Amino acid sequence: MNFLDIQSGVKDRSNSWRNVLAIGVLVVTLGGVGWSFASSFSSGSVADFFVHVAPGGFPLAEDKAVVKAGGDITVAPINVPQPPQLIGDLVPASTFAAEGLLVKDVASGALLYEKHAYDPRPLASITKLMSVLVILEKSPDWATSTIVVSDDVPDTHMYAGDTHTLEELWQAALIGSSNKAILTLADAVGWPRDAFIERMNQKALELGMRDTHFTEPSGLDPGNVSTPSDVDILLQEVLKHEKIQKTLLMKEVQLYSKERDSQHHIWSTDWLLLGWIQHGFADILGGKTGYIPESGYNFTARVADSLGHQLDIVVLGAPTHEERFTVLRDAGEWAFQNYTWGDQTSSSTEGIL
Repeated sequence: MNFLDIQSGVKDRSNSWRNVLAIGVLVVTLGGVGWSFASSFSSGSVADFFVHVAPGGFPLAEDKAVVKAGGDITVAPINVPQPPQLIGDLVPASTFAAEGLLVKDVASGALLYEKHAYDPRPLASITKLMSVLVILEKSPDWATSTIVVSDDVPDTHMYAGDTHTLEELWQAALIGSSNKAILTLADAVGWPRDAFIERMNQKALELGMRDTHFTEPSGLDPGNVSTPSDVDILLQEVLKHEKIQKTLLMKEVQLYSKERDSQHHIWSTDWLLLGWIQHGFADILGGKTGYIPESGYNFTARVADSLGHQLDIVVLGAPTHEERFTVLRDAGEWAFQNYTWGDQTSSSTEGIL
């Protein structure tokens, strides 16, 4: 039967009897299947029916244990962690010296505190987290050597014309936030710079970062913008990749330049990780800094208490270098002290660690 003809209203008298006959056969066939289905359920032979009708298309009751009498499907409940409960008082936004702030419970995804969490701001070198995600997609040979780019950008770790392996450049970019290192890596993966930037923006949309836009890979351009909420999405994604997280947790690295026959030491830009800013967290699980004059001082990190509760925290637009770390520390410690998780009692929050 030509269903297109029927839908479009075409009248073909010579085919009318064929259409009537075809519809009759269809009704009989469906009726037979329906009768077979009903009788199979009433007799309890559900598995026999499935094997007869679609031997490879349906799970059998004895295989999946999901079919119950009456045809109901039993779906295993999804174990969603309960969000922590507020036991203290929310503090005013002026408590934290930053333009944008977000504190989120990692396990449940619950937003515990926010200050302008959906307002776009320049990202600065937090941009590099998206750049390394794109670089990983190209699966580079980390032992391959390349020459540092000659872009006229500020950098205290890399020198144009020096030769380094991609692994060394990766470490310089994430540990020391080297601008020349990340630009060299972006060029080394085989894409033109414009194509690399386009992929950064595509990746942002794929991750759901709807208020984020990238203009170049280093973060030096204030046109790289995002929100605390979107930065948290980016942080969650990068910490899924062991190669990124392991490098973010390296406190220092020593690089050698054969062209200049000299060693160069690079400290991590994460002062919480280094212990240069005192804090009460049991663990730092990865973080990234950023600064340009237009952005102020930025920092995002994942931290944990001694019970294993983890928080993602984003600080954008702190007024000083040190305050980006103290704001993140204070916001995190406030959350651990003023929220209780299902595996602890309120008394346990008297000391967060």
